[in-house]
Amino acid sequence: MSNASALLLSLKPCFADAIFSGEKRFELRRVKPRLVGGDLVVVYVTVPRCKLEGAFEVEQVIAATPNRLWRDVQHSVGVTKAEFDAYFDGADIGYGIEIRKVWKMEPITLAAMRRLRIRPPQSYQYLTSSTASRLTQGGNRSRKNPNSWRNKK
Repeated sequence: MSNASALLLSLKPCFADAIFSGEKRFELRRVKPRLVGGDLVVVYVTVPRCKLEGAFEVEQVIAATPNRLWRDVQHSVGVTKAEFDAYFDGADIGYGIEIRKVWKMEPITLAAMRRLRIRPPQSYQYLTSSTASRLTQGGNRSRKNPNSWRNKK
């Protein structure tokens, strides 16, 4: 991913909560995201909360066959083997976004996002660094919300 963008990711509340608690250390994807270590992922939590609640910094993205991916990440993805298999059914390659650093922010409601002309995606969308900054400025810039990701490239 270029240094001018970030990823806005829509997640179900159970998966977002598992990421924010540290239980979930890999986010699974069927499509390879354009992310590298140090990139930012902004987390929008879907129905019923409908709020942007935090972000995480990417450690790395791993690619592997679903069987290999399961062996590598099974204890840190927050899903059962049956759920994993159903998600990757028919896929030759699966991707795991390894989570380096996580922080919660002051939540931004769906209405507030719309006022910023940002619509949460069904799955994910890429953001410019200025849009990502507008979203992450809602929280304070403490150690829980470091905004240094833009300068790491």
